Amino acid sequence: MNYWLSQVLNGVSFGMLLFFLAAGLTLTLGVMRVTNLTHGSFYLVGAYLALDVVHATGSFVAASVVATAAMAVFGLVVFGLLRLVRGDLRETLLTFGLVFIVADLSLLWWGGNPMAVPKPALLSRPVDLGGFRYPSYRLFIIAFGALVSGVLEFLQRRTLIGAMVRAVVDDVEMAGGIGLNARVIGGATFVTGAALAGLSGALGGAMIGVFPGADIQVLLLALVVVIIGGMGSLTGSLVGALAVGLLDTFGRVLLPELGASLIFLLMLATLLIRPSGLFGRRA
Repeated sequence: MNYWLSQVLNGVSFGMLLFFLAAGLTLTLGVMRVTNLTHGSFYLVGAYLALDVVHATGSFVAASVVATAAMAVFGLVVFGLLRLVRGDLRETLLTFGLVFIVADLSLLWWGGNPMAVPKPALLSRPVDLGGFRYPSYRLFIIAFGALVSGVLEFLQRRTLIGAMVRAVVDDVEMAGGIGLNARVIGGATFVTGAALAGLSGALGGAMIGVFPGADIQVLLLALVVVIIGGMGSLTGSLVGALAVGLLDTFGRVLLPELGASLIFLLMLATLLIRPSGLFGRRA
């Protein structure tokens, strides 16, 4: 029993990590209507920066703040570059090229060895859950993910800023007709998404590590989460992330020969049943 409970917690903690990635990506897709392939690069560089800051200062909190802020600035730069081109294909190709540039520069600067961001001392020891011991850091990821999810949901559902974002997601032309600047809102959501990806890099670097190719790996998972949950929906991102996290964890335990195929089968089933995603707006 304890074994299966630990696997559930593993899946939920991994799902919460994916939520940090998918939350920003789903809003960017919903507002800007462009597939931002650099989202995985934000994770990769954020994780590496967090690693450097921890080694320099010994503070995991400082590392997380630096990774979040730096990727927000990086996201602003990428957003500026996207404004220089016109057309979905050109925007996608631009972000696709940036993925390779960032990956090669990261490999040149940080090398190709897998590394891990050191966990804070307070969260480095397991805790007793009444019969078995479980890593405290993963419990922190679950709790922090739930907190961030609640804050983002409140901002989207209960504030004027959230109402403007929802308006652009639902109908960009109508939003423009009532005076909303879709470009400014798109830039704000893009930068917020990049910041969340940088934060996920710092948090994920301590849980699953950082290595060349991690950007593509997490990008694929984030895209699957967004497709399952529905474009523009934070609730969908949370549900999709938890579903992918649990399916990935139990799939590796029960059906290791299928590997990641189960996740993509879930995505395919979702597209067949509800093409707009579980919580996406029907066309």
